[in-house]
Amino acid sequence: RDGWLYTGDIAISHSDGSISIVDRKKDIMITDGGKNLTPSIIENHVKNSAYIKECVVIGDRRKFVAALIQIDPDTVGSWAESHNFAYTTFRSLSEHAMVYDLISQEIEAANMQLAPVEQVRRFHLLNKQLDHDDGEVTATMKVRRQKITEVYTNEIEQLYALDQI
Repeated sequence: RDGWLYTGDIAISHSDGSISIVDRKKDIMITDGGKNLTPSIIENHVKNSAYIKECVVIGDRRKFVAALIQIDPDTVGSWAESHNFAYTTFRSLSEHAMVYDLISQEIEAANMQLAPVEQVRRFHLLNKQLDHDDGEVTATMKVRRQKITEVYTNEIEQLYALDQI
């Protein structure tokens, strides 16, 4: 239509004439306050951390942005060893209070580069790696957002339930 192929992607046109695809139209979140947010922009800022392997943001029809975070077991494991605390599994590493504090600092750093409405206010550390066999990611390791929100419904609701207390 009008010389364009409509793919369902959201793109940004740059002053040099180049175009960057930033997300899929179907993934755009609209907050409770009516703001349109592009999840991949937020997720990519968070994933700039060497300690964070995957980030899945939630915020559609919600008061604020929250996230499910998968740590990078190699870099967080090395960090843990350098801080002299032992762990045996991905789960024991991801559930350690010092790891939570580390990831909290990394999210704070990412938030400084985001608009206030885009900032991750709460997060949950996943205690297992996202898995293709569980249908959580594609064969090319792209997150299946709908499957993630189904599998982690309880964790997501707990992130938002804190406002109810």
